[in-house]
Amino acid sequence: MKQGKVLIRVIMILFLIVVLGYVGYAVYNAVHDPLTTSVVIEYEAGEACFTTGYVLRDESVLTSRYPITVLSRSEGEKVGAGQAVAVGYLDDTAQQRQSRIDELTEQLSQLRYAYSTELAFSDIAALEASIAGDFASMAASVNRRDFTGASTTGSELKSLILRRYSDSADSATIRSEIAELTAQLNALTDQAGSDTRTITAGRPGYFSGSADGFETLLRPDDISSLTVSTLETLEESVQPLPDGAFGKLISGDTWYYATIVPSEYAAQTARGGTVTVTFSQDLAEAVSMTVERIGEDENGRSVLVLSCDRFMSDVTLLRRVSADIVFSSYSGLRVPKNAIRLNDDGRAGVYVLEGSAARWKTVTILYDNGESYVVELDKSDTANLWPGDEVIVSAKGLYNGKVVLGS
Repeated sequence: MKQGKVLIRVIMILFLIVVLGYVGYAVYNAVHDPLTTSVVIEYEAGEACFTTGYVLRDESVLTSRYPITVLSRSEGEKVGAGQAVAVGYLDDTAQQRQSRIDELTEQLSQLRYAYSTELAFSDIAALEASIAGDFASMAASVNRRDFTGASTTGSELKSLILRRYSDSADSATIRSEIAELTAQLNALTDQAGSDTRTITAGRPGYFSGSADGFETLLRPDDISSLTVSTLETLEESVQPLPDGAFGKLISGDTWYYATIVPSEYAAQTARGGTVTVTFSQDLAEAVSMTVERIGEDENGRSVLVLSCDRFMSDVTLLRRVSADIVFSSYSGLRVPKNAIRLNDDGRAGVYVLEGSAARWKTVTILYDNGESYVVELDKSDTANLWPGDEVIVSAKGLYNGKVVLGS
């Protein structure tokens, strides 16, 4: 009986020694070889460059010989050949007269519309529906700050309301008003012939109410001869605008962005390739642009000329502007470099902490981002590396299935 107690005591002592040894070993490893992990997240990285350059377009300056010039087109609006872009006046009297002409013209349009068709009872419902629709359209235009559209809809709305509430008894009165306003309009129009001039576009294009002197200095035909030095000194070569300049007309739909970038970035693309550009003003979204020209290396810098055939209406005011140019972009998962290991076959992978065990997962490295890699996110198999996985960054003697202590 006594021997049995001794044996049990020996076994307990040995068990205690094993437990203490295991705990001591764990503490030693925790101090000298701590287990560290990192959570995998979705990530995008690439090669990008912040730069400042110039926007080029096929432009011609618009001029007026009249002291007062009032624009009749909004910024970026597309116009056809022969269409009005502005009105010139010799003096204030001529300008005030034109305001009265515009007012009479609108009133006559509304009166003629109301008089042209006699309202039948069956049309009332449709007419009231049109009035309600125009109210909704005008409110939507104001909400998105499209005041030109709101003004147009407002004029139509006035005509519809006038037609809705007129009847046969009003016809004689309306006819009399039309005759009186027509006489006034004809008299004012005759007077305007000597001191008012409509300025028209000589060719189709996009109108801009801004001219800066670069219109003849910086043209698409010049992109083949641009150098780093010419771009750096471009503003010194700007000539004064001609007398009476009030805007410009932009032909075509293609615009260009010429800038200077480090040659190492320019070498990452080729003529005909595409890059993503985010401008610092006017354009809220990133723009895909085509590489038109890559200049020679000039002391580590090169001229880069990009083109785009979209968004012309939005870039008519851009000239000297800063931008971020993304030459290459990689999307995937961010993994610390220290977490990447090679297996016996030489394939890259990571050990993921699942519970208390290390599980091997092979990865494909897409991009070196300095302290981390961007690796492929392969969603075809749940056994692949996924966002939220906890990869082991540092630990000794790892192998697939090894039980490890948490950090």
